[in-house]
Amino acid sequence: MTASTDDPLENVLDRAIKETDGDKVSFGDLLDMFGHRSFGPVVALLGLIAVIPPVGGIPGLPAAIGLIILLFSAQIVFGASHIWVPDFIENLSIEKEKLRKAEDRWSKWLKRIDRLISERMDFLTGGWAVYIAAILISVLAILMIPLELVPFAAAAPGVAIMVFGLAFVARDGVLMLIGYATSAIAIGLAITLVPWGTVAGWF
Repeated sequence: MTASTDDPLENVLDRAIKETDGDKVSFGDLLDMFGHRSFGPVVALLGLIAVIPPVGGIPGLPAAIGLIILLFSAQIVFGASHIWVPDFIENLSIEKEKLRKAEDRWSKWLKRIDRLISERMDFLTGGWAVYIAAILISVLAILMIPLELVPFAAAAPGVAIMVFGLAFVARDGVLMLIGYATSAIAIGLAITLVPWGTVAGWF
């Protein structure tokens, strides 16, 4: 099952909250809900979670999301027809209450963004365009990890990832172009802001 192309941003968040059982939403729940081939809605939702407060401000969450997206997007790059993730990633979860608070706080803005999305220039949303976008998403996902060292900076690649996911869901080529532009901005911010000496010390 895929996400609706109507109100795609609000739709993926709302479904994650309402169509899963229990008090938490796991990554496995998202795969079951949207399907292992539904790259767009899963990427859009993960990017959104990394961006919007209070969820995106949880320490360690952007890095964890980056690792999940990297595993997901790398398989797309290499042509996998079915996405595989290890059990420990499928079991990673977030409390629904945090998602509800984010939805309540940001629903007005999500609606406004959704009104700007439509199916257009769809030749930019298939084939080679998806491959290039998947490579960029992989790079952005990696950058989310060191950007955790800079408060709220992980939101920059999160925005670009979310835009790409929405472009896939809505088949919106204009959004794909915006995704390329926001990717360049996020990469530039990472080069400028990340204390790379500290990152090198991790190894």
